[in-house]
Amino acid sequence: MNGFVVLMAVFGAFFSFSVSAAEISKGGRGSVILSDGSISINYKDVLGSKDGLYRGLIVVNGHPALLTSGEEDIIYTLEVVGGKILIDCAIAESRSNQSGISIRKSMCGIDKELWSDYSELGYSYIDLWKEQAAGVDVSSLVAHGKPLDIVQGMIEGVEVHQVYRTLSQLEDAAPQIYLKRDGECYEVPDSKVFVSYSAASPGIPAGIMIFDDIGGYDFRSYAGGDVGRFGFKYCK
Repeated sequence: MNGFVVLMAVFGAFFSFSVSAAEISKGGRGSVILSDGSISINYKDVLGSKDGLYRGLIVVNGHPALLTSGEEDIIYTLEVVGGKILIDCAIAESRSNQSGISIRKSMCGIDKELWSDYSELGYSYIDLWKEQAAGVDVSSLVAHGKPLDIVQGMIEGVEVHQVYRTLSQLEDAAPQIYLKRDGECYEVPDSKVFVSYSAASPGIPAGIMIFDDIGGYDFRSYAGGDVGRFGFKYCK
């Protein structure tokens, strides 16, 4: 899965990013430095290769973030609170080893201080999401070519659907995403859509994030009632 990785080189030459009055910059020997006025904190061993992963400093929606790339790709958005770097969201792209179902989800509101083994955090969420996806029965699609429609969750009365209309969509991890409400549907244009969750209620979808693949790491986020404001039409 290389959805995020292909963009790594775009930001490889950037070394510092501002967060409000603070600045997060790339230090030496795999470190990240937080400079906030007279305070400077060195977070060691958060960049470079480790345990089969490549870890890089990127920018997401104009703000600093970390990207780990290995079997799965995970983006960690960052925020500065109380003179510390905190991980806010883990945005993951993967797929089930059993069913082949695409997994694009994010967990936000994590609020854990950055540490050298932060990648373990994202994998703990991926393990849970893979376990859920493993139980999806894909036999009707694989054996008979019948479309597979999966309800990923409900957000403020709007169902989020992941549909595979052909076997190649399953093989290429390229499902179509559509939203459904009261017999009306909105098909999200060809984009990667991530279902968002909150660490406070990790089992309940809180919104969606749409990845804008336009040469950067940008996401459009829709939370709660915003999900119901798309141009819904009667379902076909």
